[in-house]
Amino acid sequence: MDLVSAEPPYLLAAQASSVVRHLYRRVRDGEPDSAADLGRTLGALRQLADDLAHVLPGLQQQLEESLLDGDLPATGPAAEAWDAVSEVGQNLAKARAAGLLMAQELRASQKVLGGLAAPLDG
Repeated sequence: MDLVSAEPPYLLAAQASSVVRHLYRRVRDGEPDSAADLGRTLGALRQLADDLAHVLPGLQQQLEESLLDGDLPATGPAAEAWDAVSEVGQNLAKARAAGLLMAQELRASQKVLGGLAAPLDG
């Protein structure tokens, strides 16, 4: 996997989406994995949710910079553009909070699953 890429962010996001859809199909149609493999999958999904949550503030910053630089198409008063950017920011903040919560819940699930996969004492 090429981790250093000149691809634009929207293509990277589309590639990530494609990989997640492939994962969904494999999980839906596949045979059950071992508890250890399930734990690793949960761990990778936790990292994905956490990483996604950390991408969102940068998108908001880029949007705000585009507005300040005059790069956003203006069809109405400037106040409308600021309101729209503000609304996007609020929605991205909610999405970020949801992503962080998802990562936290996946971490908890991975921990519980790890306890099930551990050899029994005694």
